[in-house]
Amino acid sequence: VLIKEAKNLHSLRTNGAADPICKGVLVPEKGRNCKQKTAVCRKTLNPYWNHTMHFDDVSLQDLMERSLELGIWDHDRLGHSQYMGGCRLNLGRGTSFGRPADYMDATGMERLIWEQMLERVNLWVESAIILRSYIDRPVYPANPINVD
Repeated sequence: VLIKEAKNLHSLRTNGAADPICKGVLVPEKGRNCKQKTAVCRKTLNPYWNHTMHFDDVSLQDLMERSLELGIWDHDRLGHSQYMGGCRLNLGRGTSFGRPADYMDATGMERLIWEQMLERVNLWVESAIILRSYIDRPVYPANPINVD
């Protein structure tokens, strides 16, 4: 998944600045490789990352039962990072591997993009997504984590 950029983010700070970072997690998590993140873009509300997130050992069938959660956070090196918005890409069925899953809630463009990605294996699907300002239980913690 290529995380290219974000545009017109809203600052959560009083000075109007932000240090955005995009964090991605493939849920349900199945090992350390399920979490990835971009670099931090300093002092911008229009970050450009051009960062590829690559998830190993994931089959097409597996992706039909999983969700890719992408979250943009205002990175804070000393305190807690703040959630700025995000999306969940999945089939929106409400279940994962036969069990109810609250993170399988994609609708509209989130669902359409995921369907296109699953249909066009090994081809790029370019799209833009309007971020949700609130996601129940974002998978990623507010504090940054180390990702190899």
